[in-house]
Amino acid sequence: MFQRTLWIFVFGLLLFPFQGISQKAWTLEDCIAYALEHNLLQETQHYNTKISQERWRQSKRNMLPSIGISYPSYNVSFGRTLDPVTNNFVDTRFVSGLSGGLSSSLTLFESFKKWHTLSYQKLLYESSQFDTQQAQYDLAFRVMDLFNSVLFQEGTLELIKEQHTSNLLHQKTITKKVELGLVAKADFYEIEAATSAGALDLLKAENALKAAKLALVQEMNLEASDINILQDISMLQPFDNDKSLQIETIFGASQEILPSLQKSKISVETAKKDLAIKKTARFPRLSLSAGISSRFSDNFKDPAGSTVPFREQIKNNQSQFIGLSLNYPIFGNGRTRSNIKIAKIQLEKAQTQLKIEEQRTYKIIQELLQKNEALMAEEQLNFKKIKAKEKAYNIAQKKYEKELINLYELQLASNTYLSAKIEQVRLMAQMAMQKHTIDFYNGTFSLPTLTPSN
Repeated sequence: MFQRTLWIFVFGLLLFPFQGISQKAWTLEDCIAYALEHNLLQETQHYNTKISQERWRQSKRNMLPSIGISYPSYNVSFGRTLDPVTNNFVDTRFVSGLSGGLSSSLTLFESFKKWHTLSYQKLLYESSQFDTQQAQYDLAFRVMDLFNSVLFQEGTLELIKEQHTSNLLHQKTITKKVELGLVAKADFYEIEAATSAGALDLLKAENALKAAKLALVQEMNLEASDINILQDISMLQPFDNDKSLQIETIFGASQEILPSLQKSKISVETAKKDLAIKKTARFPRLSLSAGISSRFSDNFKDPAGSTVPFREQIKNNQSQFIGLSLNYPIFGNGRTRSNIKIAKIQLEKAQTQLKIEEQRTYKIIQELLQKNEALMAEEQLNFKKIKAKEKAYNIAQKKYEKELINLYELQLASNTYLSAKIEQVRLMAQMAMQKHTIDFYNGTFSLPTLTPSN
């Protein structure tokens, strides 16, 4: 209970003073949602996904036949020219007239190459979606880490302010006692040195906080140099190491939802499809083609010597064709065999990469759980240390008031108490980050979305 009270007290000191000002207070969810919406790297990844999607759609359209139109052409020849009407050479100006046509072709059989290509492009599109999702999670955790850094720096600054205020009060009291001749002047110099050191520590803490806030707003791509954060206290409570945090349970969940693992699985399927595509080059290709064409010329005359009308010429000169073509590969300088061999190697590589990714994920989860256990143990020990240092500091104050110890010993007790409190702030910030990370691998972490109020 004291642990929760301490945590709320420390961050309450940080957050409540900002409630009265007009500037927006950002929660962790607000920061992540804004970054996901405005970070330019996320926008670039979105374009990559759209490109993959269009390639997949085009692979669907490739299943349809192709149709082409030869635009009408009008040719005039001079000099000695073959007359297509009389099949004789003429030495005068000759107008061949207009000609044009329509043709279409369709691959009937290609060992299912287009079907394999369609599946291949679909897998690439799904892989790009997982890339986008992984990039979003990476950005979310970068923002989360920077958010906790700001939180830690604010907590540290508040504790240093508290210490510095206490030193100033001591300096004021000692100054009066020196003026009255109740204490030696050496005590004044001692407390003056302590307040000067405290002022320097306060300046360093303020600069560290500014740097942490600047890093956060830059990652969010927020047009500001300062930001006020608001932490949900309920999210900062440590969690018990129960059965839900067993490594096998978390690893099993991560295999179903982790984008990096899903992408590695898709890479294996993509390599299989690529191998199937390469193998189709061994088999024949059957194509169907058809077309229609016609032409018009002033040289087409009727028995009376008049030019045959346009509509009649188009009908009389019309030609149609339909055909099948079979192309069977016999020898291609070993290119097909080499491509198939490389595709097989790529498949083995993808399968190995999947095992590596699974092993890496398992190790990360192991380290997370070990670190979580270590952090909880550190937090418990440091909590006991805070209570001990607090008692020591209170006793030192009473002893100093009764002149049983000097000012240096009082400052030493105060500094060790301050260090223990700062360490507690650091541990709690790390545990908050740890909780979100384990939630991510456990499948219970969801990305926040930007609301209209953001």
